[in-house]
Amino acid sequence: MNENPSAWQKEEQKVYLRDFFFLFLIVIFSVLVSEQFILTDDATAVDRIFAYLLLFIPLGTLNLIAHYYYRNRRIRLTGNLRSSLRYRLSIAFMLVAIIPSLPIFLISSDNVEQVVRELFNLDVAGALESAHHVMEYQRQKTALELLEQATGTTNTENNPFRFMGGEEALYALRNRGFPGAEHDYVALLRGARVIYESRDLLRQNLPLEFQELGESDIGYTAAHPDGIEFAFYHFPLGPESSSMIIGRRVFPGVDGEVRRFEQLRSQYREEEFGTQGIPATLRLGLAVIYLFMVFAALLLSLMLARQISLPIVSLAAATRAVTDGDLDSRLNLKTTGELGILIDSFNQMTNELRNLRNRLLHSQRLAAWREVARRLAHEIRNPLTPIQLSADRMLRRLDHPEKGDLQRVVRRGCTTIIEQVKVLQTHVDEFANFARLPRARPSVQQLDSVIPEAVNLFQGLEGVRIEMRLAGNLPGIPLDKTIIIGMINNLIKNAVEAILGAPMKGEGLVRISTAMQIQGIRRFVLLRVEDNGPGIDELLRDRIFEPYFTTKTQGGQGRGLGLAMVERAALEHDARLHVGRSVDLGGAEFLILFRVQNTY
Repeated sequence: MNENPSAWQKEEQKVYLRDFFFLFLIVIFSVLVSEQFILTDDATAVDRIFAYLLLFIPLGTLNLIAHYYYRNRRIRLTGNLRSSLRYRLSIAFMLVAIIPSLPIFLISSDNVEQVVRELFNLDVAGALESAHHVMEYQRQKTALELLEQATGTTNTENNPFRFMGGEEALYALRNRGFPGAEHDYVALLRGARVIYESRDLLRQNLPLEFQELGESDIGYTAAHPDGIEFAFYHFPLGPESSSMIIGRRVFPGVDGEVRRFEQLRSQYREEEFGTQGIPATLRLGLAVIYLFMVFAALLLSLMLARQISLPIVSLAAATRAVTDGDLDSRLNLKTTGELGILIDSFNQMTNELRNLRNRLLHSQRLAAWREVARRLAHEIRNPLTPIQLSADRMLRRLDHPEKGDLQRVVRRGCTTIIEQVKVLQTHVDEFANFARLPRARPSVQQLDSVIPEAVNLFQGLEGVRIEMRLAGNLPGIPLDKTIIIGMINNLIKNAVEAILGAPMKGEGLVRISTAMQIQGIRRFVLLRVEDNGPGIDELLRDRIFEPYFTTKTQGGQGRGLGLAMVERAALEHDARLHVGRSVDLGGAEFLILFRVQNTY
């Protein structure tokens, strides 16, 4: 395999960095546009995230589509399958992970918000306030019952105790059955001094409003340090500076529950405003989890894409190398399953192809040299016949000098022998030159710059016009300038001789053109040489590149080595050579395809 791993790895890293850079720009753009034109000052964190996603998702999708088509175009130009396959697999895994989860996230986010809102829409505050009103009602009811039982009236102005003294008032209360239970309370005060108290309340650390009771008939409640709540009435007694306090427990037996309820109510009222942000907080949490899942899906997709694409891409690269003629390519990947079987089969196939190629090349070399020997023998045999006849004639005349003209016969025979020896020398020189064709030493250069040097040798020919149509801006390809000029010369010479050797109406034309050609993932620089001559018989197209094969018999033209040298030059440059009939000019057409090396 003739590829540089570090080159395509660096290129792949550059592509991924460019993709992440564009995604980063899209994120920044989404945030800035949302903050500037979409969001308001009172937007929550969830509102911001959804605004960002509203811009990021379509822009990110367009970015992925654009990069997908860009990579496909790059594949067609460079043949670099690695990054494309891995990129496609990564995108596929990401889409499989993101697309199904996105509607789930949106639906679940809305459902969670609705559930939370429904939960908090339950009138908990109303229930607490209703219970509080019930408790207030119980307090008022207890206070009224207390007043009515102790004084016989619910009107404090008609209180009969206000004209009594302290002991008389206590006696009157006992007659009314008060205090009648452990839940009742009575205290007698003279000024601020406690004269009598049915249970120790004033002497304990009670709330301030209970300790500083004034001369008032207004009922109120106060809490005992143990959490026991009382309803009280405080009214004056007689002319003395005495007063009486009567009381009753409001919630006997459930004082602890009432106290916890009041604490819960106070706590709920303090935290009620904090519950309004719970739906947004939950949606924010879901968004963070979703983004984490997307990030995890991205990492997992890259890992899976690398694991899956590595053997496939390696196999594709090795197959391409085999297509280019490198039968020494082997895959040293250790994998199991179908890919492992495929890789083993590929290695066995390349081994068999290499063995078959070696045997085929050996057979072709034997056949080629056998054909060359046969044709060379034929070419040598032709001048040997007149040489032998001339020598025989001179020997016979030497044996019979009496016949005269010995000098003339010897001179004529020697002249014939010398001429035929020159013919033999020409064949030997041509064969030696063909056998000594130098190996190509290519360097990267423009084909369009080489063609004019070859064409200049044929400018000004009478009856034949040489035309050049060069593409320009072609990529550089490895060329041996000397060999390429010789190849073009042979093609032009072959076309000119074909035109001049056939009856023509009008001017002969030889056209040399170049172009860029793409075949699949391969790029080629095309050299086309065509003419308006008689063309080449289709039955002879497979033989015209054989050494010493020629169809030119007029005037001794053609030794059959020109096109053989063209074929060898094409092989030296790993080029493809095709022969056919020109569509535009009607004569012969030779196509040479020079492969453009992959650039990373």
